[in-house]
Amino acid sequence: MLNFNSLIVFIILFLSFGIFNFSFSQEKIEKESGIKPREVPSAARDWLKDSFENVQRPKWFLEHSQNGKSYEAKFHYQGHFHSVEFDSLGNVEDVEIEIKESEVPLEVWKEIQFHFESIYAHVKVEKIQRQLTASKSDLEDFFDEEEIVDVVIRYEIVFQGKNEQWELWEALFDDSGKFLSKLKVQIRLNDNLIF
Repeated sequence: MLNFNSLIVFIILFLSFGIFNFSFSQEKIEKESGIKPREVPSAARDWLKDSFENVQRPKWFLEHSQNGKSYEAKFHYQGHFHSVEFDSLGNVEDVEIEIKESEVPLEVWKEIQFHFESIYAHVKVEKIQRQLTASKSDLEDFFDEEEIVDVVIRYEIVFQGKNEQWELWEALFDDSGKFLSKLKVQIRLNDNLIF
């Protein structure tokens, strides 16, 4: 049986652990380092070559984040910067394509703006990406043959939001502009935004 002092210590530890976990899960922490193609799982290299046949020498990165280790290929393709993320075994996770505000459907952008205006006094958008997720074969067909079957489209936006002070965030919206999630970014802006 716990005595009163032990119970107090237990409650304090429990609450501290819960608060730590909550704040940690709400932050995006990434560290990227450039690597050579031979350091990347062959499954990732092969998928990229099959899906983007005309891409010559993509830049490869090893990424450590709150989600673990992953690999990322960055390259320019059809007028846009692309970023393809693979898990630690080389399975494709998603493809992100950097786009301009004018490339987001107008109704979707209005929804996103409405969300920002309801939360922040001021917003500066730093980067917009169209994020595509699907099975590896469906993603390959999307880029190889422009088939959109079972491909989920989302919009990932890196922005600075200000109420009392400026803070850097990454938010995710669905294909209609509905807010899904956001993470406070704990990296220097240039760490992961430069290709």
